[in-house]
Amino acid sequence: MARTKVVIVNDMEFTLQSVTFSWYSNLTDLYINPANGRRNTAKYADALIKGCVTAPAEVAKSGIKYFDAQEDLATPGELVREIENFLGERNQPGGSKEKSEAQ
Repeated sequence: MARTKVVIVNDMEFTLQSVTFSWYSNLTDLYINPANGRRNTAKYADALIKGCVTAPAEVAKSGIKYFDAQEDLATPGELVREIENFLGERNQPGGSKEKSEAQ
């Protein structure tokens, strides 16, 4: 089951859901570290928002276009940072430490 979290960015509430490591790795390979060497931050942000935001529904469906229509430059950048921080959080505290002590 995907983890979820509610975050507030610029007075807007967003519900985030986690994604798999392979999904996120493929996304970064496509847009951040592509084989052709041409980074595409806008497509990365769009895919990340569409893949991780579940509410509000219009943001989840439209991705970056929602913020373009609002002429909002600040919120999508901050939202992407919130999503990246959320994805980096561990589900349960002490996961790797407990495993290393048990060996």
